Amino acid sequence: MKNPQNPIEIKHLSSRQWIENPEVKASEVELVVFYEKSLSKLQKAMKLDLDLVEKFKIDDHEFACTQTLASGFKRIQVWIMIKSGLPVFFLHEVLAKSVGSRLAKSGGSEFKFALDVSDLKKPDQETVLYGIGNLFGLSAWEPRKFGKKSKASAKAKKAGKSAIRFFMITDLTPKQTQEILEHAALQSESTNLVRTLADMPGNYLDPDLYVQKLKDFAQEWKCDFKFYNRKALKARGANAFLAVAAAEPDSNCGIVELVYKPKGRVKGRVALVGKGLCFDTGGYDIKVGGSMLSMHRDMTGSAVVAAIFKLLRQSKVDLEVRAYLAIAENLISPLAYRPNDVVIASNGVSIEVVDTDAEGRMVLSDTLVMASESKPDLLLDFATLTGACVRSIDTRRSGIFSTDSKLLNLGVEVGEETGERTWGFPVGQDYWREIESEIADVRQCASGRNSDHIYAATFLSTFVGEGIDWIHMDLSADSNKGGLGLIGTETTGFGVRWAERLIERYFKL
Repeated sequence: MKNPQNPIEIKHLSSRQWIENPEVKASEVELVVFYEKSLSKLQKAMKLDLDLVEKFKIDDHEFACTQTLASGFKRIQVWIMIKSGLPVFFLHEVLAKSVGSRLAKSGGSEFKFALDVSDLKKPDQETVLYGIGNLFGLSAWEPRKFGKKSKASAKAKKAGKSAIRFFMITDLTPKQTQEILEHAALQSESTNLVRTLADMPGNYLDPDLYVQKLKDFAQEWKCDFKFYNRKALKARGANAFLAVAAAEPDSNCGIVELVYKPKGRVKGRVALVGKGLCFDTGGYDIKVGGSMLSMHRDMTGSAVVAAIFKLLRQSKVDLEVRAYLAIAENLISPLAYRPNDVVIASNGVSIEVVDTDAEGRMVLSDTLVMASESKPDLLLDFATLTGACVRSIDTRRSGIFSTDSKLLNLGVEVGEETGERTWGFPVGQDYWREIESEIADVRQCASGRNSDHIYAATFLSTFVGEGIDWIHMDLSADSNKGGLGLIGTETTGFGVRWAERLIERYFKL
């Protein structure tokens, strides 16, 4: 089977073959996932040691219990007992903690992995298999290294490439198993793209380099590429975007548009918008107290959009997909925009600037106007936008906003289904009162108020075309110390699986 990370050979077995197969017993990882009620049955069938059985207890605040046994040279047996109805996030978390590190260390010419999910209901079997399939790619990822470390990293990568022999007891057909693992590989490859781009230092991914990289991606992905540079944006009247980029008039800021149109019948149109601030100093409202550190990741929203576009393109969905990536930097100079400036966006809406560190909503405003002009059925935007969202829900979920309550609820449901959890917040309504301006159509921020994530989303809604279904994601979970779900590193790549599932459900694909 084809796989972007490693070639995988799949062999389905019966329970008897599992017990008798010497290759299963020689596998580096033997993983059994079963329901809590099946412990006694499994004990007899697998002849589990009573001391091990007594250790299987699920605490009140937990959903699963795992035991790991060393079983020979470089071999482990992992037993995971789960409650029926286990939330996907917690299943992902226990899979990552129990076998993720072992997969990351796999090397050599062949890696044997044995998986028994025969006790689970078929949908749960699929969920476990998707999780393992994602882990094959996600656990092998590491950020780009530089200098002497780059040579050591390249050498380790070359030595670490391995074929995978996968032994399974499952109710899924060989075709279903293969399709799941192939698609999981595409998902993990796309998520890893986000992680790689987000961790690139600002001097290795400035606007010039980023635009060129996206142009190269477009050629690789066989899609249309268009770049709206400073001159083109000025002609459009995109003054909100250009205000942010004013500090460095020679930078190659602009909006990248990627377009994929399938052959044959098109079932719908989706537009993706991403904030791509390659570095954010805060401008005249300069970041202090170490908060400028890691601001090279302020382009993560655009990386998520590029990765979603890649995944949809490779999956050959029957949708017209357009991605708009707002590429710029928020720097400091005598030319930089200032608080109390008034600028007029490309849809004619005048904006009173309150905080130059709220630059994300400025570049997104003109980008949302452009995306709306393509008349999509569904418009999704992604941005590392506000610290308020992090303060509200921490970094284990991302906040979502929509003017349509049904669509908002769908976004929350999809978060539970994919393990990329979200929390829905209100937008508009009486929140408008705090961003009313005496001199302009809207204020950029509600100065001196809490819940800036809600005011930011309310502001952005001004620039979404009428009649377009829209969700804004504030990427509070773009990084989480210690990893998150299937991800073992701080940089999570959050949003790719969520967006794919949302689009599938919205368009009933």
